[in-house]
Amino acid sequence: MSLLQRLLARRATRSAETPFAPAGDGDGTHASVDASVTSSQRRADEPLIEATTIGDIVRVEEVSDAEFYAGELFRRRFRADPPDFPRHFVPFYRQGRTTYRPVGYVHYTAFEDSWLCGGLVMDDRAYRRIPAPHRKLIKDAGGIAEIMLRATFARLADAPAIWGYVGDKQAEEVDLRAGFRRTHHRHVMVVWNRELSEEEKAARLARVIALGPF
Repeated sequence: MSLLQRLLARRATRSAETPFAPAGDGDGTHASVDASVTSSQRRADEPLIEATTIGDIVRVEEVSDAEFYAGELFRRRFRADPPDFPRHFVPFYRQGRTTYRPVGYVHYTAFEDSWLCGGLVMDDRAYRRIPAPHRKLIKDAGGIAEIMLRATFARLADAPAIWGYVGDKQAEEVDLRAGFRRTHHRHVMVVWNRELSEEEKAARLARVIALGPF
């Protein structure tokens, strides 16, 4: 049982989980996407934004309530309720001036003075509904997963390290592009945000490995 699952189970017991691996095709690497949304499917008073940069259409925001924004998405991917403890980040796609929708989720669990990254998921259904010009812009920026990781890494850069546990080759490729680096453990990856001695890095890594999957 992963650390996240143990924490979620502990909370469920008081009141009456999950490998770090993206799902869906938000990074543009899965086989197919639907045809672009036609103009008749959009609100007449909400024309498609003429985006020139990824920041015009995708923003990653920290939210206080994962259930509200990503509960069903999380359950569809992980068959469990989303974590009810911080920190939660959601990427929002903006199609029109007032039309926004969440297209993913990632969670960070505090561990010592650093963070464990897990529960990452993209909404493949929402992604397929994005019009083709915007999908291309997202793909050119690395995909939803990479955008989400880069944005959250920047916001958590005060921590000495950010850890990931990866069991999927495709997810690993996205993680490496976003800034994660391999360790000697086949599943554990890390972003080092401080200059630390090799001894300190090794000690920190050993403590993370001891946690098991998270």
